[in-house]
Amino acid sequence: MLNQIREKAAKPMTLLCLFSAGLYLLLGQAALAKSDSLVLPEYVYTAHADPLQQAKDTLQKAKKQNKLALLVLGAEWCHDSVGLASNFSKPEMQTILAAQYETTFIDVGYLEDRRDVTNFVGYPNYFATPTVLIVNPDTNDVINVQSLRTWQSAYSVEFDEYISHFSQWKKESVTAGTSTDTTSASNDALALFEKQQSARLQDAYKILGPMLEASDDVRANKDTELAANYDKDTFYALWDEVKVFRTSVQKSIHEMRNQTTLDTKTVKKLNASAPQKQSWE
Repeated sequence: MLNQIREKAAKPMTLLCLFSAGLYLLLGQAALAKSDSLVLPEYVYTAHADPLQQAKDTLQKAKKQNKLALLVLGAEWCHDSVGLASNFSKPEMQTILAAQYETTFIDVGYLEDRRDVTNFVGYPNYFATPTVLIVNPDTNDVINVQSLRTWQSAYSVEFDEYISHFSQWKKESVTAGTSTDTTSASNDALALFEKQQSARLQDAYKILGPMLEASDDVRANKDTELAANYDKDTFYALWDEVKVFRTSVQKSIHEMRNQTTLDTKTVKKLNASAPQKQSWE
């Protein structure tokens, strides 16, 4: 696999934030430096002592103000997270967000465990950064499940789509029961699948996170123990492996959630879709 990674390193790299290799690190920081003055303070991913309480407070405020809650899980090192923050800070988006949402940016650090936050609103994990969750505060349900993957590439999304997407969700419409793309994960088989695959992904994050931090330290010329032990080929190999894993799992979850019922045939398909044992397991 390491030989394959060396070959890939010579090719142009994509900008999908969480799991495209290498180049996004430089672009994320460059975008942040370039747009610092354009990003409002509330859209900076800042470490919080209790991210779950941060989410709960946002949901509570949204409910009191009869708005939707908008929970954004991302990081300052992430190209797409920074791109989303920059677009959110534009006046046109500010008007929409102020009128319709109570918004909070939740820092995931170097792939830290935020399942307590995502589980609280009925979603298994963050599969990429940013993960943009629009939540009905009356029910704690995510109502934009089927569009989550769009915002994982937030830097590449046209600004007109930001305006169109975030202006369409209104608290009164959700409460009234009008059509949304939310679906329930109440089926036991699906719930178990989501829990198991989310745990596997988090096990990967535990290993990948320090590697990511080390890569950041190396790029910033920091003299740290992580930087001293950093191995680029090993990092890229795991980075790409996790990308394939998380993409497959998220796709399966969204497809199954979109099913009205999960019969025996569908459950078998669900179980067959689980990736085989990975290198970190």
